[in-house]
Amino acid sequence: MVVAGSSDHFVYAVNAENGKLLWKVQTDKAVLGSPLLHDGVAFIGGSDGKFRALDIKTGKLRWSFDQVKGFVSTLPTYYLGNIIFGSWGNGFYALDAKTGKLSWEWNNGHANRMFSAAACNPVGVNNRVFVVAPDRFMTALDAKNGTVVWREKKDSIRVRESMGLAVNKKQVYVKTMDGDLLGISSSDEKMDVIWKAKLKLPYELTPSAIKTNRKLVFVPSHSGLLSAVDAKTGDIMWQYKISNGMVNPVAVNGSNEVVASTMDGKIVSLRF
Repeated sequence: MVVAGSSDHFVYAVNAENGKLLWKVQTDKAVLGSPLLHDGVAFIGGSDGKFRALDIKTGKLRWSFDQVKGFVSTLPTYYLGNIIFGSWGNGFYALDAKTGKLSWEWNNGHANRMFSAAACNPVGVNNRVFVVAPDRFMTALDAKNGTVVWREKKDSIRVRESMGLAVNKKQVYVKTMDGDLLGISSSDEKMDVIWKAKLKLPYELTPSAIKTNRKLVFVPSHSGLLSAVDAKTGDIMWQYKISNGMVNPVAVNGSNEVVASTMDGKIVSLRF
């Protein structure tokens, strides 16, 4: 099954083998968020101020949270029983995955929505939730109550929205606007760089999440270039130019295949 939101105000589920429509759910506005499929439920945010939990088999509404400020455009994260996501109203939410009730809410203090963490796919590890945003701050929040553990902005580490989690969970990957790929400690009480790749991209803005298959770290760029970096050494193992469009978050298929798409409509399957 494939579940996807659409700008026509619907959420669709189709058979992955033949494309047959299984169900669709109507919303009040465009659905630009990506669904998180977890434990039989599709969790997805819309543009109508609502975040929904839909039964994957039937499309039946499990619950709906109707207090989202702005619209949702990214993939939520499941961590410690909560569904965690940001919105383009500077809201950042943790909802109980079973009931949809608000567990906690965090605000980065900005009024301008362009500083929102809405395009960031949050990382949960070590009882913390990590967030990066266009205000160039990296923030570690207590996963239980949303209070700030640490929040730092460094001119030498100009983070934006692109991040991911190492398989060993010891570091959170971040990509900087200056084209660096760094590993930030997931357990320290400050923004400590404990790993650095040899990758050096040009000026970088794509918010797409960073993925890994244990051996390699896949880094998307806004210029259509996908880079694969050795997870241990940081060496560049290969790079593939897909197009001139922004690379979306990739899908890792086993140990030797990755599927990537770009915003200008190109889709590739790469084996290595």
